[in-house]
Amino acid sequence: MKQVNSSSLRSMIFVPAYHTKYLDRAVDFDADALILDLEDAVPPAYKSEARENLDKYVKRDVFKQPVYVRVNPLDSGFLLLDLEVAVQQNITGIIPTKIESDKDVIFYDKLLTQFEYKKDLEPGSIKLCPLIETGSAVLNAFKIAKASSRVNCLVLGGEDYLTDLDGLHKEHGASLIVPRSLIVMAARAAHLDVLDTPYLDVQNLEGFRNEAEKARELGFSGSLIIHPTQLPIANQVFAPSDEEVREARRVLEAVKESKAKGSAVTLLDDKLVGPPMEKRALNVLEKLNRINAKSNK
Repeated sequence: MKQVNSSSLRSMIFVPAYHTKYLDRAVDFDADALILDLEDAVPPAYKSEARENLDKYVKRDVFKQPVYVRVNPLDSGFLLLDLEVAVQQNITGIIPTKIESDKDVIFYDKLLTQFEYKKDLEPGSIKLCPLIETGSAVLNAFKIAKASSRVNCLVLGGEDYLTDLDGLHKEHGASLIVPRSLIVMAARAAHLDVLDTPYLDVQNLEGFRNEAEKARELGFSGSLIIHPTQLPIANQVFAPSDEEVREARRVLEAVKESKAKGSAVTLLDDKLVGPPMEKRALNVLEKLNRINAKSNK
């Protein structure tokens, strides 16, 4: 089973599982994880074919990236059929939809345990990345994040959220500032990765870069991706920049010198540097090391 390091999910790309041409292309995607989609991207008439394709490709272990599966909701009538193929070796986790509270996560936790026993997998091995898509889910985000040890990231479904609230997705993005902030706080408080909603205008790469930079500033670890042309931007924006790395090393050198002199704080470019800045600098370099380690595999 391919695992992904914490805080290295910069990009998770949706791959509709009903057409083999999409699955064939996904093998070479430079994404931190794939989301093989059995839900919204698959027309109802092709659900069965999508499951068959997913099962075949995963059993062949053709993907070098960690693989998640977005499954259909419980009330669709497809969930158990989806889990029959989604719970197996070479699958890292599932992305359940229409999650409203911690009770929903507990339900999936127990259900996955039954499938893991059935498939002779280690209990708890299949991870969960709940989709936060409604107002109630946003308000319950921390409880959702802490409901199970299976949860390793939260992901924002912005369009469904705005539909639930009867809101509008304008270019300035004001309607998503609050849910984005709350989800980031919930995920980070639970020590999880957190991914921003997809950017739907796939032709506007500059627009996507702007959205990704805003998300990075808020604290997102990455973004959901719907087109491979967005991948290089996400991987760059959600990784430490050269400037961040240089500054982190300067901070750590200044702290080292101050500690040698018996002081817990120092000045760097006339700005006070103390333990919080030291911790942030260490986090930058640790994240860079995780990304480099993944790239060198």
